[in-house]
Amino acid sequence: MMKIITVLLVVIAVIGFIGVSNSAFGSTVSKKTGGTFVLGTVEDEIISTLNPLTASGLAGDIDGIIYADSLLFEFDNGSYIPWLAHSWTITNDGKTITFNLVHNAYWMNGSSKAYPLTSQDVKFTFEVLASNSSLDVNDVSPYISNISTPNNYTIIFNLTEPNVMMFYFIGSQVIIPLEWENYVTNISQIGSYTDMNVPNILTCGPMVLSSISQSNYVDLSANPYFFKGKPNFSSEKIIEYESSSSMIEALEAGEINATYVDPNSAYQELKTYPDITAVAFKDTFDLNLWFDVNVAPYNNSYFRTGLSYAINKTEILNKAEDGLGGKVSFGGLPWTLSSYYNKSIPYRPFNYTIANKYFKEAGLHIGSSGYWEYSNGTIVKINLIDLNLADWDAASTLIQNDLSNDHFETSFVVVPTAVWVSDLFSGGAFYVASFFNFGPLFANPWFDLWAEYDYQGYWNFEHFNDPTLNNLFNQSETMVLNPQAFNNTIDEIQGIINSTTPTIPVMGSEVYYAYNNQQVGGFYPNQQLISPLDSLYAYQVQPVSHSSTTNYYGYIIGAVIILIVIGIVLGIYYSRKKSK
Repeated sequence: MMKIITVLLVVIAVIGFIGVSNSAFGSTVSKKTGGTFVLGTVEDEIISTLNPLTASGLAGDIDGIIYADSLLFEFDNGSYIPWLAHSWTITNDGKTITFNLVHNAYWMNGSSKAYPLTSQDVKFTFEVLASNSSLDVNDVSPYISNISTPNNYTIIFNLTEPNVMMFYFIGSQVIIPLEWENYVTNISQIGSYTDMNVPNILTCGPMVLSSISQSNYVDLSANPYFFKGKPNFSSEKIIEYESSSSMIEALEAGEINATYVDPNSAYQELKTYPDITAVAFKDTFDLNLWFDVNVAPYNNSYFRTGLSYAINKTEILNKAEDGLGGKVSFGGLPWTLSSYYNKSIPYRPFNYTIANKYFKEAGLHIGSSGYWEYSNGTIVKINLIDLNLADWDAASTLIQNDLSNDHFETSFVVVPTAVWVSDLFSGGAFYVASFFNFGPLFANPWFDLWAEYDYQGYWNFEHFNDPTLNNLFNQSETMVLNPQAFNNTIDEIQGIINSTTPTIPVMGSEVYYAYNNQQVGGFYPNQQLISPLDSLYAYQVQPVSHSSTTNYYGYIIGAVIILIVIGIVLGIYYSRKKSK
């Protein structure tokens, strides 16, 4: 009998192997390169220029894949990877930067090689910036004392003084070809729509422009000589849609392979479609509650701290932002730079008890009116305003409810854009609070903190001015060659921001890309589409073949085999039993 049991176990193992083998090999993805990748976008705009020095929006996105020609690439987390420069050194106390260029990058004239990219192209680019101040958007020219090119693949920048941002500004500058000097008299006009058929408009990115409609679509073909390798597909088509809903419908119908810039509201819905995959990842934007720190009641740091506890940030994440986002530090850095967080700064959860302790420290009390009052009996009023944007308005409504439930007289009004801009950014003190996002231009901890909290910062809408903080910004700006001192100072800056709460960080935001997994494959969650290779290497155009009939063949065959074997075993068993 034990032999019979052993035989049956072996049979079951065989059946299991057949089933596993079938599930592993019977339903496969047929991988191949080539094909046309179709991308949808709602960046509805007229493409009037493809000048890589000036283009933005959709035109800037297109330039990103036909030029792709900065010396380095910086990810949103602040890390660098080599690009046109395979290596670099910083010497002379941060005043000399040397870039060593790759040897296999070529300017393309259509689908043909034109010229190798050399240090002369890089030098020409910065000479153009120096002679056209309007094109030098990062104001690097005043910091460059001279540029030398000892050979075709080495370029040396000597700076007037060390600056923590100059390495990034120089390294991330789009490079243009020296050849343009021979046929373009006005560099600022390069790439205008009417000039795009000029045969000598050279690019060196992974894709080459094939055709374009100013307001409907863009056709691109793969650059077979791209220095990082040919993209996975042969061509790409970018289609503009008038609305998010029409773009999502096109994705669901299989008319496009993937979407670019999706509405948050569609994220949860798209996740329910078996043929569509939606992948979320951190965006550079943090959503804050802003106010003028020189205007009561926001001019009291205890009040501002209490306010940070009185807002239910998790509810805003789930209800206003459709679950796309997460906790952010109260040290002021966006969550994409979490590697630079001051780890000693605690998160502030939603808690009325803690909030009220701080409100009392600020000199407030709940009076006979039932509202928080100043010491003279005047009711504390909190007025919120925002633009007509669904998620911002939903968040402001939730904030209004939170504060009203904690005995504040609170109002919220949606205002026209002109009113919102005038109230918040016209230079004077604004007497309201507003919920909106802060998006750093550069993935650099010094710049992001400086821009929002230094008294001269670009985005210091709250009019915060702390002398100790300003001094620390000045110190850390020159710490190019001392990472440890730089990080320590960045930690100290975050500590001051945490203790003073110039703004209230509510959450870090997320974006997502959605794609039809029956039409394209090869996407990996760790390959963010904001990388320099964009979707070109993250996706493969490939029909995914699921043969359901084949899936059952293994199990049918297995069932037949087990019946035959059981019959044989039982036959042997009863035959032996009779003979006994």
